[in-house]
Amino acid sequence: MVYCGWDGGGTKTRMEVISGDGRHLSEAVFGPLNLNGASEETVLETVKQAVGCMRETCVDGCGGLVVGMAGVSNREAAEFVREAIRGAGYSGPLCLVGDHEIALAGAVEGPGAILIAGTGSVLYGRDPEGRLFRAGGWGYLIDDDGSGYAIGRDILRAVVRACDGRNEKTVLTELVLERLQAQQVQDIITWLYAPQTGKKEIASLATLLFPALKDGDASACRIRDQAANDLAALVLSGWKHAGMRSGELVFTGSVLEQTDEISQRVWEQVQQAQPEICRTEAHGTPAWGAACMARQQFSMKI
Repeated sequence: MVYCGWDGGGTKTRMEVISGDGRHLSEAVFGPLNLNGASEETVLETVKQAVGCMRETCVDGCGGLVVGMAGVSNREAAEFVREAIRGAGYSGPLCLVGDHEIALAGAVEGPGAILIAGTGSVLYGRDPEGRLFRAGGWGYLIDDDGSGYAIGRDILRAVVRACDGRNEKTVLTELVLERLQAQQVQDIITWLYAPQTGKKEIASLATLLFPALKDGDASACRIRDQAANDLAALVLSGWKHAGMRSGELVFTGSVLEQTDEISQRVWEQVQQAQPEICRTEAHGTPAWGAACMARQQFSMKI
């Protein structure tokens, strides 16, 4: 018997197939699975291709499938994907979970947590008794501190505050104007409140922080420090709430993986406050974590 896991994202879906004893068998990549960034037709085609590949790979039958995807708490989106999988011909055991759940399952084998800082931010972990815990991840309107969205928002805030003299001038102004092909700060506001501008578009501006930091820009340095402080607070509050002192910690997401100046500052604060925490690389991919969850959840039912 084999088990399958999908890591459904906004641009691609990764599939991993493992054996009953946990060995890697095969993997494949398909199109997007997230309805927030793709049409229903595109998602249906992704599901059709993935289920077809499973049918060819799992010739002796699939013991279970776990699909991890962002926005699974949206019942309509989750039900659409579930019905699409059934409609494509998969009739075996099936479970849909959040993308942070499969990321944790793939990254950390024992007690520990993953700190995710991409478009959004969250700490998600498991204590020594197997109980799950989290900190953050309440959405960009009220939370997501230290995320790409928060950095992009703070970049725009620095630009408008510099424009009217509340802050010193910043190189971020020219960087944003160039990125948006705008002539003046007022054009940035027009872009910001346009119907097609959402959290992903604002988060994409976070990459402008890097060249500004190289110039030693004061506003950029403040944004960097605030992001690092907020992300460190997620780790420390999560560990405290779980009553833990040690465990593995994995950094993931574009903010932490692409910005050493932020990730290093986060780690320094964590080390100082909780020196028994061990920072490690992920043991496996989220798709592998999803497959392992399928094996753990469904193998006892066969």
